[in-house]
Amino acid sequence: DDNKMTQTINLGIDLGTTNSAICYFDNGNIRLFKDPISWKDTLPSVVTFRKDRIIVGQKAKEYMEKSPQNTIGFFKRKMGTNETFKLKSLDKSISPIELSSYVLKELKTFVQDNDISLDAAVITIPASFDTIQSNATKEAGKLAGFNEIVLLQEPIAASLAYANAKGQNLENTQWLVYDLGGGTFDVALLKIKDGEMRVLDHQGDNFLGGSDFDRLIVEKIIIPYLENNYYYNDL
Repeated sequence: DDNKMTQTINLGIDLGTTNSAICYFDNGNIRLFKDPISWKDTLPSVVTFRKDRIIVGQKAKEYMEKSPQNTIGFFKRKMGTNETFKLKSLDKSISPIELSSYVLKELKTFVQDNDISLDAAVITIPASFDTIQSNATKEAGKLAGFNEIVLLQEPIAASLAYANAKGQNLENTQWLVYDLGGGTFDVALLKIKDGEMRVLDHQGDNFLGGSDFDRLIVEKIIIPYLENNYYYNDL
């Protein structure tokens, strides 16, 4: 309806493989919300299931070693697949969509300002996400209680943030955006033409991120060092 004024969605969410965040666009300024408990501005994308409750974030991350059969992270990598995660304590399986919805619900608690509507949000996705993965992300948003979800590719989000901060005239320019996250490494070629930003091409590996580097450092450097210098029955 042309008579309706288009409402801008001011709430933005980075639903990440290892960490997530939520912010608000207010008259040209960005407000990054903090966790009301830890006071950090990111939330570990980890969910743990105790018999009586569901814990999300930093506290859940602490259970990754204590209770690995009931604690799940890195589920963004499984978005859009039929794979589920088995939970020992509840004797059931849970989907990546449900797990993502718990992270999104927890992010909503960061917004302590009652004047800010939690009805609609922009959620960022990797440039490599296909339609099925994108729809899975939208479904997670709906499960978390958002009535309207707009998806924005992560390299475009990064470029918009850069253009907004610099205030430069970027018309007819193109550039590469590298996104090295906790779980993925993406590169995208972007161009602005006639005021529109487009991804011309992209490549990504969603099994090449900070967490993968950490694991390989342990496996390839630390463990061989320990084995060569000390004696273990079963390292």
